Amino acid sequence: MFIQRDSGRLVKPGNKWAPGWSGLFVLLVGTGLILGVGNARGQEVTDSEAGARGLGTPAPTGPADGSGGIPGTPESLNLVPRLPSDVSSEAVVSTEPGRWGGGSHQAVENFDYAGLPGRLSNPSLRSLWREALDLERRGHLQESARRYELIVLSIPEEAYTYWRLARNYWRLGENLPLDLKVERGRYFDLSEEWAGRGLEVDSDCAACMLWKFVSMGRQATTRGLLTAAGDVREMDELLRRGIQLAPSHRDNDGNMTMGNLYYAGSVFYRVVPEWWWLKWLVGVRGDKPKSLDYARNAVGLAPVRIDYRVELGASLLCLGLDRGDSDRISEGKKVLRATRGLGEFLSTDQLDKRHAEVLMEFPERACGYSRDGFIDVEGLGKQVRTGG
Repeated sequence: MFIQRDSGRLVKPGNKWAPGWSGLFVLLVGTGLILGVGNARGQEVTDSEAGARGLGTPAPTGPADGSGGIPGTPESLNLVPRLPSDVSSEAVVSTEPGRWGGGSHQAVENFDYAGLPGRLSNPSLRSLWREALDLERRGHLQESARRYELIVLSIPEEAYTYWRLARNYWRLGENLPLDLKVERGRYFDLSEEWAGRGLEVDSDCAACMLWKFVSMGRQATTRGLLTAAGDVREMDELLRRGIQLAPSHRDNDGNMTMGNLYYAGSVFYRVVPEWWWLKWLVGVRGDKPKSLDYARNAVGLAPVRIDYRVELGASLLCLGLDRGDSDRISEGKKVLRATRGLGEFLSTDQLDKRHAEVLMEFPERACGYSRDGFIDVEGLGKQVRTGG
């Protein structure tokens, strides 16, 4: 069903497709749940470390049930708070550059600690916040998560810390090589658990919705997409509700919750087919005009993001070809062509620029484009209708 990436390269469309209903669930669950949110070059505190696959934290050595190896299971909330041995009594912000070229230590110094929600702004937690943010900036995501967990133990009623934990664990899983499926899956489980806990604390936590959405998607692409076929309706609701809430959180000019929600929504509603019977079957159907609107909104919020621009180009080509609109097709190609001259913001920008070139060469595949590969939407429809 997908034209898979090969060593970071998106392979050009061919004829290797997965058949039948299993392919339908591949399409629905594997649509994007493919965010590239992080690893900014030279940017603010939390955007520097989410990037390149195959880099990052060593594989966990124990189970994800709180008994060792991977800290951070929700069960740890029942423990008595105790400072780990590597937490200093006075947080010192390192001047070490952000890993993979991003993240200034001044961002930690200038962070609005007094503006943290509720009791999280208590000066007694300042040391933990500074350490958590500085470790996250430098790519020490698991050590950073331990500080966030201690903050949750002290202040359990604020969802803000929960979604930051969910993001750290998602990034830990995303940084591992693709063949470490068990280890990746454990981290994505932790990400979903923490995002879910955040929603229990605050049902209007849009950032929690974003990270639950992407962690559910990555669980599916890691363990097998059929395992998540029943999650599609919930994932759609997480996206729609998150966008309706219009969250204001931003790390910097290129990374904000609202922009990432728009980007995820654009991918989702572009790739999922618009078949009328699909909503009756699984509660979700595609919407190409909505996809284009969301892509324009994402680029408007963060024009430095090349991945957002590639998504805008794909949405324009998809809708233009579907409606026979030559103006949209021309605009889509222009948007994609313009990425050649843009500076890099994320570590994945070179990959996305190559994707733009493939889309210009094969515009007819735009409706099925995702970062994980192309999906033959029309071929899938024929297979489903014929029971193939």
